[in-house]
Amino acid sequence: MYSDKTIKELTEVLDQYQMLTFESQLVLSKELTTRNSAVDSSKLESAIGEKLHRIKNLDYLMDLGFNAQFTEQGVVVTRNTRAVIMDVLAIIIGIAVFFIGVYGIGSLVAMFVNGDDFNVFSLAINFAMASLVFNGFKFFNGIKRLIDYSGFRLSNENGVISLRKRFDLKLEEVKGALSDLQLEEEEEEMLLRLGEHVILNANAENIIQRMTLEELIKVLKKN
Repeated sequence: MYSDKTIKELTEVLDQYQMLTFESQLVLSKELTTRNSAVDSSKLESAIGEKLHRIKNLDYLMDLGFNAQFTEQGVVVTRNTRAVIMDVLAIIIGIAVFFIGVYGIGSLVAMFVNGDDFNVFSLAINFAMASLVFNGFKFFNGIKRLIDYSGFRLSNENGVISLRKRFDLKLEEVKGALSDLQLEEEEEEMLLRLGEHVILNANAENIIQRMTLEELIKVLKKN
């Protein structure tokens, strides 16, 4: 990414380090180290160190909708309140958007069936409203998350991984060995699994989320 840049160009990038993604910051830091450059990168290293510290503390689990509480046995992961509120809001917005879309479809049908006079503007408005039906369905994903993670709990209890989650609406508790914890990549998602059961998922292209799940596995596997 930066191997073809001069020291002057790297210095210019360094001055804008706050605008870089975490992955770009890591690459820039490595490149400066490889070059044995005398450029002062202390602010960059401090920013990277702070993010790594937060990853180790599992602070970024909050971005995925979960809280991590450290105990003598390891860690207990639960769904956080903010995520629940966001899911509820998504459902409410989804319902509103869906019914606006239904109204738009109804208006379009009425325009053609009744043979009413209409102009391009009114036709475009009704088409736009009708298309909102599909957007409304996207918001309904909040219903699945809200149900799946109601009562959610993940922990390590004396070397046994315990997962409490809803499967087919029923709240169940699944236990597995430490070796059953796996992190898999499917298309654009990172899936944290306990055997065949999906615990939670993250964006595979987000290095902070990936490293957070890797750190979570390390903590859960500690006896």
